This record gives sequence, C-alpha cells and structure tokens, in this order.
Amino acid sequence: MNKGSLDALSFKPQMVSLGQNYLLLGTDAWQSDYVLRIIQSELKQQQDIETINLYGDDIQRNELGEVLDTYSIFASSKLIVIRNAEMLKAADQQALTAYFKDTSEIQSLVLHASKIDKRLSVWKAVRQSSLEIVCDPPRSHYDLQKWLDFVLKQKGKQMDASARSAFLARVELDYAIAYNELEKLLLMSKDRYSVSAKDVERSLGTSRVGTMIDFYRALGRRDLPECLKTINRMLDSDWEGLQVFFQFNKFYNSIHNILALKANKISDTEIANKHLGDLFPTQRQEFIQFSKSYTLKQMRCIMRILLETDSQFKLSMSTPHTLLELCAIRIMDCK
Repeated sequence: MNKGSLDALSFKPQMVSLGQNYLLLGTDAWQSDYVLRIIQSELKQQQDIETINLYGDDIQRNELGEVLDTYSIFASSKLIVIRNAEMLKAADQQALTAYFKDTSEIQSLVLHASKIDKRLSVWKAVRQSSLEIVCDPPRSHYDLQKWLDFVLKQKGKQMDASARSAFLARVELDYAIAYNELEKLLLMSKDRYSVSAKDVERSLGTSRVGTMIDFYRALGRRDLPECLKTINRMLDSDWEGLQVFFQFNKFYNSIHNILALKANKISDTEIANKHLGDLFPTQRQEFIQFSKSYTLKQMRCIMRILLETDSQFKLSMSTPHTLLELCAIRIMDCK
C-alpha cells in the first residue's frame, strides 16, 4: 500500500464530501461496493445529487468529457462512478487528465480499477487529487478473520472462539461469499447477541459453499466424474436432493442467460457488470468462462432434461442419488 492510501475497511463516512474524488484500487468487489455505498449514502444526505455510472471499456466517443464538463439537469450536483477505469481509451484518459487539472466542487468522481500503471500521466493526476482506497481480496484466513471482526462489530454481534473458528473453516476465502453466509447465520441466530459454534454448524453444515463451487466448476468443465463426486459429497453432507437439484437449475439458468446475451452481441464485460446480479461478483467471470463449454442448441436439450428430472422428483420412487446422477449423465450427453 503506497503512502497516502487507505485500506477499504478503514474508510469512514466522515471522509466523504462533495468535490472529493476517490480511486478504488484492487479486484475485491465486496470492499469496493462497501466503500461506494458509504460515499453514495453520505453524499445523498449532504446534497441533492445525481449518480452517473460509466464503464471504462464501454464509454462512447466524447462521452466522458461531456459527462465531466456538463451540469446535471436532474440535481444540483453529481457523483460520477467509473468502473473498469483501467480500460479507458487514450482520448478518455486525456479528458480525465484535463479534468484533474481543475476539478469541480459540485461533483465527485469514484474511479474503480483492478490495476493501474502509475507511471502514466493520467494516473499520476488522479492519484494526486484523489483519496486512494485499496480493495484487495483476502490473501489468508488472517485477513478474513480481521474482516469478520469488523463486520460483527458493525452488526452489534459477537462470536466466541469456537464459533469463529468453525465459521472461518467453512467459508471460502472470499469476502462476498463469506458475507452472504454470515447474513444467513445471523438471521438464524435471530435476536441473540452471541453466535455459537452450534449456530454455525447448523447454518453452514460441513463445507457447503466450497462443495457448491466445486459442483459449479465440474459442470462448467463438463467433468462428469467430478460432477458425480460432488453430488454424492453434497448428499452425504445432509443436503436434501431438491437442494442439489436447485443448484443444477441455478447453474444452467445462468449459463442460458449468458449465451442468450452473447447471441445478441452483448460483450462479456457488459454481461458481467449488468446482467448477472444473482451471482457473487467473484463468480461472474468464471460463469462467463463456463458458458464457453455450452451452446444454445445444447441448452434446449438441458432444459428439457431439467424439466423431466423435476417431474421425476415428484413422481418417481427412485432415490435422490439416482435421479441426480442420471440427470448429470444425460446433461453431459447433450450434443
């Protein structure tokens, strides 16, 4: 972390003011979303503000310059959010450099970039006039433990050592996935201040999240042996058959959605940023890669198999193991 930069979890509401600009650096979507929510919330409380969302790889010719230099007709001030800012084209970089020579006091910019070339004049100008906030993913369970302490304090909850250890052992090394699991856990513990290891075990089971992701990856690679293994692992870890079947449906509905958007000439970047809201941010690019293993023609076959399997769950005397394994085998045979 360079001098003058700030860790995302250290960002405070009092650091927000109109005219202040922010550079969010790193690949972790949960942290960048957390910082952006604070900025949006505080500015809305302070000002009548319009939020404009742009994508660095999707900005039209002269669009950025116009957005930076024109007044809002809907509000007295603006918050301009530029995601994928590292992908700005040369003309847009020039417009951004020119803006940072004389910034406006009635608008704030939030630029989110996974990585930048700090030698370029545009990023020198941005860094000189912005609060830089680091949004790196967790590198170890030590990072995840610090994050857990932070979120529990925010929510006014606590975990004893055994509950904390059980939670960290069961979640992926990913803030977004861990947050989702923590939300479910806190809902299960209801109004109690302290969360127990028993609560964690009841909510997360053995290692449900990790197994589910392994299942998605097996489907994405069309790896039938691994798919059958993960089905049996889930069922042996007290998943209900219909819960596993739900994951089949979720996976293939997402793949079908991606393939349909691609057929309509929508770019991978736009698909990830705008059309996969039901997936964790960290899963979106992976699902786009998974979609390359399938075609829309195959999806018609797969959807028919899923519909037939759904009927068999309601009518058949076969075991969940048999129905799910047969479903996977038939899907992998779709041509």
